Formats: sequence, structure tokens, C-alpha cells
Amino acid sequence: MMTLAAVMLAVFVWNQLFETRRGEVTTGQTQTFPEPETEPPAPTLPLMDFTDLLAMNPDIVGRIVIEGIGLDEPVVQGTDNAYYLEHTPERKKHKNGSLFLDFRNNKEFRNFNTVLYGHYRSTGEMFGKLKLLRKQETFDRVTEGMLYTPERTYRLEIFASVLTISTSEFYHLIFLGRPRREMHLEMIRDEAVCYRDIGATPDDRLLTLSTCSYEYEEARTVIIARIAG
Repeated sequence: MMTLAAVMLAVFVWNQLFETRRGEVTTGQTQTFPEPETEPPAPTLPLMDFTDLLAMNPDIVGRIVIEGIGLDEPVVQGTDNAYYLEHTPERKKHKNGSLFLDFRNNKEFRNFNTVLYGHYRSTGEMFGKLKLLRKQETFDRVTEGMLYTPERTYRLEIFASVLTISTSEFYHLIFLGRPRREMHLEMIRDEAVCYRDIGATPDDRLLTLSTCSYEYEEARTVIIARIAG
């Protein structure tokens, strides 16, 4: 006959397993969706008109502009991380694909770490020029970008560039508590090729831009910016 302590332990373990599996997604791997973690500040910048873009495709969630490297593209979010690898924002099949949010991220950019993917193109299209920000001269010159959404306009404060692998912790989406976010910020500082101290804190929201690189198998160029009002 089970003791009371054994019964309580069994209940605890069952609850933990239930909470873990409740958030799993059916993509062939165990993943959970990050909850919106940070309430954005009151809007202060003028809005962009998204009427025509949303009429073309309701999956469009924003537009990213980094003038210093000639980047100006719509941002989409699908129901997986596959469709927009080979479909444009107009939903036409094309090798360039689109710039797209990880489907598990909040489309209003309210997670601590939002990941934005795009193909590398040697012609400079899509995220073809992100690699330039791994050069100190360009990194020192290009410090900001803009992120437009239907509801808000944000400044992007670029503070790190990284060469990493596709399975690295830079793509982590679930942060259970402030210490875990602090660890993520420390990792960025320690592993960055180029870095500037902008005073990023666990209360900020980050945008992680990711594209393929070819220094080694599964290499990725990652640029990290703080989303600011």
C-alpha cells in the first residue's frame, strides 16, 4: 500500500509531465510556444500604413528597414517555419522566400527573444547583407534600424553580431524567469564577433536576425537588436 508521501510525489510528477506536454507542437520535436512576456511602451513614433500589404497577404506582420545595409523588406509569419522559405510575401513560390518570424513567436514582437529568418543571397537580396555587420567598420557605422508593424513603430538598436550554428542557444525562445534571460544576454556578449554595450536588460525585447553562412556546416550569421519604442 502506497504511503501518503509516495502518493504526493506521484501527483507532483504527473502534474509536471502534463504541464510540459501541454505546450508541445506537432513539428517532430518537443517545443513550447513562448508566452508574451513584455508589455511594449506607449507608442511615440509615426505609424506605417499597412492597408495594401495586409490586403495582399494577412500573414504580413511588419516591415524591417536597416538603411545602413540597404535592407527594406516585409516580414511575414506562417503556421510553420517551412512555407515562407520558398514563398514570397505575395505567396508566390520563389527561391528567395520571405523574411519570416518563427511561427512560435508572438506576432506583436512581445517575447523576450523574437527570431526572424531570411535566406542569404550573394546578390544582397533578403538577408544577403547581414554578413556586413560582422565587420567592425560596418558594425560601428550601422547602429540602428526600424521595425514597423500595423500597430506600432519601433527603433532597432543593433548591439551584437555573431557567427554560430543553426542549433545554438541564440534561437532559444522559452525563458523561465529573469536569471535565464540574464544568461542569454551574457552569452550574446561573450560570443559576439562585434558588440556594443547599450545597457540591455532582461526586461528588454530582442530581435534576432538569422541567415545562412558558409564558414562551416550549418553556420549562421546572427544579428541582435533591442526593440525600442
